[in-house]
Amino acid sequence: METDLMEDNSYRLIVEYFEKTISDDGLTQLQEWIEESPENLAQFSETIQILEASKAYFKQPEHTESSWAKINAHITQPQISAKKQTPKFNWIAYAAACLLICATGWFGYRYFNQSPVLVYEEISNADGKHSKIKLPDGSIVYLGGGSKFKYAKNFDGEKRDVTLDGEAFFDVVHKAKPFVVKSGDITTVVLGTSFNVRAYLAEHKVAVTVQSGKVGVMASVHGKPQLVKYLVKDEEISINTQNGIYTFNNTDASAVSAWINNEFVFYNTTYREIAASLEHHYGVKIRFTEQDLGNVRLTAKLRGMTLVDAMETLSALSGLGYTQKGDQLFISNNNQKGGSIMK
Repeated sequence: METDLMEDNSYRLIVEYFEKTISDDGLTQLQEWIEESPENLAQFSETIQILEASKAYFKQPEHTESSWAKINAHITQPQISAKKQTPKFNWIAYAAACLLICATGWFGYRYFNQSPVLVYEEISNADGKHSKIKLPDGSIVYLGGGSKFKYAKNFDGEKRDVTLDGEAFFDVVHKAKPFVVKSGDITTVVLGTSFNVRAYLAEHKVAVTVQSGKVGVMASVHGKPQLVKYLVKDEEISINTQNGIYTFNNTDASAVSAWINNEFVFYNTTYREIAASLEHHYGVKIRFTEQDLGNVRLTAKLRGMTLVDAMETLSALSGLGYTQKGDQLFISNNNQKGGSIMK
């Protein structure tokens, strides 16, 4: 637990360093942490690289030369005055230099080379259908029901940009070139990690859950990129895309992504949210005879169940009944039956 707290604090300090809001004490702590091991130095470089790539993704620089000057100045500029600077700061300068070498390859490729014409592949799953996609760089995507996914067929690992409307679990091959998932105004940036993204446009919410590695979550606010949160293992962020309000918490990431194995784990979740997941997974429409019934909160584990088994379990836990008519289910009080006169 103590190690986790130390890592959390280190990531916080790295973000503050990147955003130029770090205090003198914080900078000293960061320098000491970097000095402790080569692994910490590597983590620092990789984290800064993700953050820099996240912001760079949103805009094409007007003048490559001046952009390089800004990147170089941003990464290497000391955050303390000369009289307070210590020899330890050389570690951060060294780390920044390592980062600059990595970043040079990415930006140089992106802005100096002529990229081939990209041919896009779009996969659209109806509710009730799931698919497994292997991308050209070896990354694996598990695409959920009611989801749309788009990527370049000749994407070769240099430009790893994809778009998602729906839910997908990503197992991304680690490369120096960022892997970018675009979901409306929310962008998820990684180098190599496994994570789940739920981003159905109709739900007006984007949820990102990290199972391994590190993830930068960015938002386009008034046309400008903004870092919302930097996530590590078993952390989750949920963003309301209508009002910009978000919640952040620790979670069991493997439970969130269990849907790829036909399993669902819900903790204190509203029946309405559970119904939405079941609709996409089983290809049905679930309706509540009274809106308040959807606010009932449940904790449930549904492992490898048929739709009927899942509904029977939820009925027992909630005390609510259900009526199935074709591909529609109606949730009502236990002594009632539901239906609709509308098609």
